Amino acid sequence: MPKIEVDLSQELNERLMSFVVKSRGSLYVQRSDVVIDAIKEYLDRNERKVRRSNG
Repeated sequence: MPKIEVDLSQELNERLMSFVVKSRGSLYVQRSDVVIDAIKEYLDRNERKVRRSNG
């Protein structure tokens, strides 16, 4: 599986970690699952917009 590296602001990282702990528990591995879900949701919403705008 390909990996990506991103630099998060301190605030965004804290929000991510807080969300993961509250929603899925404190296991580190689950953080990547949350990020994967967020990317999928973002693409699902925005790919349609791009397709419509490109005709």
